[in-house]
Amino acid sequence: MTRDQRVVFTHGESEYTARDVMDWGFIRGEIEPLWRESLRTAACERQARAQGLDAEMSFVNEASIAFRYDHDLITAEETERWLHDRCLSLEDFGQYFTRQFWGRSCPGGVADAAADFPSASAEEKERFLADLTLAGELDQLAERLSWRVAARAESGAEEAPAAELDPAWSEPFRQLGRGAAWEEEVRAGEAAYQEHVASFVTEKDLGRELVSLRLMLTRFRVEIVEVQSRDAAAEVLACVRSDGITMAEVAEESRYPFRQQECLLEDLPQEQQQRFLSVKAGALLDPIARGDSFEVWRVIERIEPSLQDAAVRQRIEHRLVARHFEELVGKFITWRLLQNANK
Repeated sequence: MTRDQRVVFTHGESEYTARDVMDWGFIRGEIEPLWRESLRTAACERQARAQGLDAEMSFVNEASIAFRYDHDLITAEETERWLHDRCLSLEDFGQYFTRQFWGRSCPGGVADAAADFPSASAEEKERFLADLTLAGELDQLAERLSWRVAARAESGAEEAPAAELDPAWSEPFRQLGRGAAWEEEVRAGEAAYQEHVASFVTEKDLGRELVSLRLMLTRFRVEIVEVQSRDAAAEVLACVRSDGITMAEVAEESRYPFRQQECLLEDLPQEQQQRFLSVKAGALLDPIARGDSFEVWRVIERIEPSLQDAAVRQRIEHRLVARHFEELVGKFITWRLLQNANK
């Protein structure tokens, strides 16, 4: 069995393989950014090898240990079994984290003339599938595909009319060349899914969910200065608080990395969330340890969540959809390989 032939989930007698999941993701445009990132990290690794460079094994080892911890793989035997079930080897495991190291080492990217996804070589697709599997992206794609299969099964519309899809989907169908029957199945699944979503994702439902999630979906616009020691962080705080110097000015004068970003409260680490519960605009937070360095954060603005905020609206819609399909998938789908689902 090749890596893309392994069955991820079934519905009745129908089997859905890793290839089905990837191809469905390609049709929807979800594969493209993942594919390009996989090409980029592979190109970074090739460039490093051509220059005779060696990866930092401390990064590779720490990343692999963190992965095993996250997936509750305590022993080497459990890790090997997990990989074997997914047509991966220990060599694939190590190579993935090595590529991740080189990808981080050249964040600006490396030009690569490799083929697009449909016309890529079998070797490129095998590597890409390893990346998707170990990054957890294949699980997420498979889950969203299972929602379409379950929706179609629930509606009983095995001959459901095709969804009115974006015309841009026609070209990906042609590029994959999987035939009219597969295309019709994808379209029918999408039609059933859209019909289900339209029935429960209403403005009333969104508003009710927003009320319960208002605190966790509060958005913070912050500015961050990164320093190498706690003493340096204390100096930054003193300059801003006592001398009236801006964070940007402190960073420029001392040549510290500086950036601005936005974040939702629920996306912050749990231990950090407590710091933001009552914080107001202009507040400076105690230094946050980041490995061997420290970050000084200043809150520029606290933004209450609103359905007019596209990111907030999308987050709430996803919660409603995931909640609805959790039960539906349990009725119709049998998982063979999905890290975060009940099998």
